Amino acid sequence: MSNSIADAFKKLNVSPDSTPSEHQKIFRVSYEYLSKVKHFNDLKAFNNCLVALINIDKYQRAYDVIRKVPANLIESSILEVCYVYYKLGKSEELIKLYESRNVNSEGLEIGLNHILAQTYYKIGSHEKALALYHDLIENNKYDNQLDLIINERAIISQLNFNSHGQNKSTHSIDQNLDNYDLLFNEALIELSNNNIPNCLHLLESAQKLCKLNTDWSPEDLLSELLPINITIAYVYDLLGDSSKSLEILQENDIDSINDSMLKLIIKNNIYSKSDNKKSIGLIERDLSFQENLHKLNQKLTKWQYQVILKNNIMLKFATGTLGKSQLNNKFIQKFLNDFPGDLFPLAYKIFINLDISFNDLHDSTKLKSIGRKLIKFINNQKQNDQQQQYVAVLLLVYLNFQIGSFDQSLCILEEFTTNSISQDKLIPGIVGTLINVYEKTHSTKKLTELLIKLANKFLETPVEVFSNDGDYYNTAKIIAFKALNQGHKEISSKLFQYLNSINQEDHLISSILSNSNIDLYPINELVSPMPISEILSVDLDTLIPSAAKSTKPIIKKVSKITKKKQKPKFGPNKIIKPQEELSLDDERWLPMKLRSYYKPTKKDKKKTGGQQGIVEHSATPVLSHATPTSSGSGGKKKKKKGKK
Repeated sequence: MSNSIADAFKKLNVSPDSTPSEHQKIFRVSYEYLSKVKHFNDLKAFNNCLVALINIDKYQRAYDVIRKVPANLIESSILEVCYVYYKLGKSEELIKLYESRNVNSEGLEIGLNHILAQTYYKIGSHEKALALYHDLIENNKYDNQLDLIINERAIISQLNFNSHGQNKSTHSIDQNLDNYDLLFNEALIELSNNNIPNCLHLLESAQKLCKLNTDWSPEDLLSELLPINITIAYVYDLLGDSSKSLEILQENDIDSINDSMLKLIIKNNIYSKSDNKKSIGLIERDLSFQENLHKLNQKLTKWQYQVILKNNIMLKFATGTLGKSQLNNKFIQKFLNDFPGDLFPLAYKIFINLDISFNDLHDSTKLKSIGRKLIKFINNQKQNDQQQQYVAVLLLVYLNFQIGSFDQSLCILEEFTTNSISQDKLIPGIVGTLINVYEKTHSTKKLTELLIKLANKFLETPVEVFSNDGDYYNTAKIIAFKALNQGHKEISSKLFQYLNSINQEDHLISSILSNSNIDLYPINELVSPMPISEILSVDLDTLIPSAAKSTKPIIKKVSKITKKKQKPKFGPNKIIKPQEELSLDDERWLPMKLRSYYKPTKKDKKKTGGQQGIVEHSATPVLSHATPTSSGSGGKKKKKKGKK
């Protein structure tokens, strides 16, 4: 049998132009030869297996084969193995293999650098990815220079989005204005630098260029246009034109989109923007986040995966299908490690543990009681679990904002802020929330005291802290501007100077210190192109959102009034005597006690002082008009005061 397997292996014709069925045959024969004849120790058979499986997109099967061969075969097929690791998201194994490489071929080294750069981009290590692409561009011998510059710009835009930097490419786009991919990525860089007008202009130019490819099939043209259209819709949403944004998204025929990732993004954005009448359960089934997260795991960037994962948890909570097992400690710890600073799952863990449902949060009559639950939870938490305390405090502030009163949360928030300021590095989320509460409640004195404390705190913070954390730097910058607006020019000026010494490329701070606008954007880029007459013609009432009525609708009901029938005075069997037999009492008009035949009861005798067996002298009362005298018992007696 082994001879026949070996003969079949020798007769294999491995070619890049092989069909999928031919690749399946190559794998079947090569694997049989590798496993049964060579006992997983033959380089050619191993390489054939990898190439065939890569061509038919069976990366997990390729990974299973890799695990069975010795290290020397992996080293000899390092490019194919790294590519399999990249497609499966095995970034740690890929980086470890790359660092232990022993490569003598320049072409092989370039290929490995491409795979590693794409891996760094996928996992969010944009600085390392950018450094690799800069090296590839400067030492380029074999690759298309324009493709390298396009990829470099994609990395720069993501680096700016996530680190709030102002990075730009050193390579001009002037010589390649006819390439829509380059214009699109340049637009993303402008968007990351918050230059919206330039971004929109570049996106529209890229869209026009892309539509010129009339020789493409409708499916291919749509797949190239969709990323541009989605970004244009996002830009209009940033400009406050949600209706225009939604209109652009709805222009696409979702059913005709073949790319699962683009289809999911468009559906997600449409549902987030439109006032859809579908039930939450139907929306959850339509989006199928759980299934798509598994299927698109290797296509989504780190930050796209984060957003979709959070939306999935939110929809499960809204439909009541989010359980404690889905928010276990292992899942939460991995989420916090992958996305530092995002405490999103802890909020839902608190809701689940306190038995607070989605409907409870949208019932205004239950917000106070939910607040009391959160206060009890905060007080019961141990000191070593501060993250859950912080999340619970922020949730409490959110509930109080819905109620319109911060009585429940203000004292707790102030206490947490004081503790945060006393630490080496304060928590911007807690401090910023208290500032917003003070501004909401017009607590000017407290706000001023807090801003001065924070400014002094940031002035004492080492430079390294700001250099390693862009968000912390931006927090200090915001505090400096707020202190300046409050009239504390001296302390804000000191903080601006300190921040300028850390980052001299911050044009906004430089303009404040130099009192000039040379480095700022021209005013025509900051002003809306809409004519003044059009702005003035807008009815203000249409811009004011209608307040939601918390009262339940009154349903009018027709109530029928029925009168109870009275029973007749005499029954039907009553015998009425004839008129002649009736004898009427002559004394019937007198009160009973004054009639001649009246016999008083024992109770009446005691009241009148009469004696048993003695008849009163007269049954007729003697009326007398007594006049008061000043002597005897008829005198005035002092009345006793009763209890009040």
